[in-house]
Amino acid sequence: MKKVALVMLAVLSLAACQNKDLYDEQAKEKDTKAQYAANFVEKYSNVSLNQSWDFSNKNEAYSLPTSGQGGRRAARAAEYQVAKGDVYEVDNNTLTWMKNKLKDGNDNRSLGKPFYMKTPGNSFTIVPIFQGQASSVWELHAVIDGVDFKVWEKGQDVWIKKNANSDWQTVESVSTNELYKNTENAAAVKARTYTFSNVPVDVEMYFYLTITKVTNSKYNYTLNSQMSSLNGMMLSIKDCPRPANIDEDNQVMIIGCEDVYDNPSKGVKSDNDMNDVVFMIYGKPEVPGIIEITEETTIERKSTVRYMIEDLGSTNDFDFNDIVVDVSEIQSSHAVFTNGILTGWTDSGKRQEAVIRHLGGTLPFILTIGNTELAEHVGVLGADIEEKYEVSGWDKNLHNIGVKVKQAENTTVYNNVVFPKAGEAPMIIAVEPTQAWMTERQSVPDTWFYIPTEE
Repeated sequence: MKKVALVMLAVLSLAACQNKDLYDEQAKEKDTKAQYAANFVEKYSNVSLNQSWDFSNKNEAYSLPTSGQGGRRAARAAEYQVAKGDVYEVDNNTLTWMKNKLKDGNDNRSLGKPFYMKTPGNSFTIVPIFQGQASSVWELHAVIDGVDFKVWEKGQDVWIKKNANSDWQTVESVSTNELYKNTENAAAVKARTYTFSNVPVDVEMYFYLTITKVTNSKYNYTLNSQMSSLNGMMLSIKDCPRPANIDEDNQVMIIGCEDVYDNPSKGVKSDNDMNDVVFMIYGKPEVPGIIEITEETTIERKSTVRYMIEDLGSTNDFDFNDIVVDVSEIQSSHAVFTNGILTGWTDSGKRQEAVIRHLGGTLPFILTIGNTELAEHVGVLGADIEEKYEVSGWDKNLHNIGVKVKQAENTTVYNNVVFPKAGEAPMIIAVEPTQAWMTERQSVPDTWFYIPTEE
């Protein structure tokens, strides 16, 4: 009924506006929006308008405060190398020790605190040695001196033998069900190594997993979340025995990772066994040095929403790429520990920033985010850019963002576009910051939106 009412409203608005001066500010804007709404309903006939147009999880990214020398870091990063190496067959004694240390289903967080590392003066190597049951897909990233590197993704270059006499097979070939692509009951495991070299000495580094795909809808809330050494979702163990197939002059360390966090509203409670994926790091003569995070350590927590905006330059264009802007809130935080386990954060400062990522419309516009109105910006067709602005007053749940766009037929009059309420045809949508924008004039698919099922 709401969709029918919207169409009727659009028709009535069109009729009313046709009796007015087309360049009357309010009449022209109302006319344009009515046409857009009617065209949206026609284009997305199966989509319910009675939904939230916020499709973002707002998961936090964790980082160490940087020195502000981004240009220097970026230049030096070109010299870093994270290279695929040989295939390493995991020592079964190491696996036995690891499974006894990180007992499956136990809360193992007390075995280590959140941490970051300092790089040694030598190259070092990381290799996945165990992959537990998980219905989600993740990537391992390393951040070195503020520069982010993707190292590995779940199942990549990992092989198992089901029994001593079977052939090697990839973990990916074990099952079509993501949950069973693991090494839990394998008789033998081998995996590709990844070696870090030419890394500056004694700079800060840390690891994190990011969830890139969810196959069980119960865990949709984890998409794009970070399971980091900074937020207690990883722990390091340096008192592990050196495997027999690692040279004696190498130092060895184990890093265990958890891949899901508590969400009472979804009925999800993490077991915190820290063995959903386990890595071994070795280096000659040293591995990165561990620095435990304490109540005095400053950690930055960043939550980002990507807004995709239609500028009403055309009322039958739904590519939502006329303006693409990421808005972030960054909290400076300190860990709170209960019985040695990280249980929360206290915040000592906050800042907000916006980054315009893409322009796909030719009309000039004025963007307002929270309390900040940016200067009028020229429209550009099909340009990927990176323009950063300090903003304030933005609320990631209220989506207090709007844009004034000059009308195509009258360059002194603006159309006003704000974040839509349920029941309205959207001209702005909120999505994950990893969501790619469409090419020009290619409408977003209806699968981005809620489509009710027929009962």
